[in-house]
Amino acid sequence: MDQIEFEYWSDPLCIWAYVAQPKLEAVLERHGQHLAPRYRVVPVFGSIPQRFATGSWSEAGPAGRAEATQRVARQHQHENVDGSCWLHDCPASSWSAGAALALVHRMAEDGTASRAQAERYQWRMRERFFVENQNVARRSVQLELAEETDVSRVELERRLDDGTGLSALWEDHARREKLGLRGSPTFVFDGGRAMLYGNFSEAVLNATVEELVKGLVAGGSDC
Repeated sequence: MDQIEFEYWSDPLCIWAYVAQPKLEAVLERHGQHLAPRYRVVPVFGSIPQRFATGSWSEAGPAGRAEATQRVARQHQHENVDGSCWLHDCPASSWSAGAALALVHRMAEDGTASRAQAERYQWRMRERFFVENQNVARRSVQLELAEETDVSRVELERRLDDGTGLSALWEDHARREKLGLRGSPTFVFDGGRAMLYGNFSEAVLNATVEELVKGLVAGGSDC
């Protein structure tokens, strides 16, 4: 069966990616047989201390970021997110968590882990940060998540130690620049033929995929 290349790009510390999870699950459930999914990491929080000191979050500070996170989550019926992840043991960067996440996705691609395990790892990393308020930049948390999701802790640690995680993240970063992606989350179809970025409705996502799927059938749409 012909399939459309489907890339899902996100930052593990992005609240919009957290609340967009139902859209991701819905499109895979409805159109999964027509999609060849690949998960990519787009780490948009390079230096969180810099953002709080001189960047876009400096005026409101950590308390303002916590309030904004809670507001977005509750607008999407996530009452268990209070934003404390930004107040206590806050990560200094999303790059550490991003390297672990990119590595787990590569392990799924080379058969060292399953796609289901990698998807579970990704979601549990988001829950650890936003719901359980744990610093997912810490190696100990990343390895605990591996055990919890049945990803090989030994293999994950070995590849983090030898730099493979950073290599995977760099490859994602280079592809992000090539595609010109703006941030997290971003859905990319067919090598960039269609892109959806940010907070949009499930109906828009579904309609986009349906039009692309029609193009797989003779006489279908070329959208």
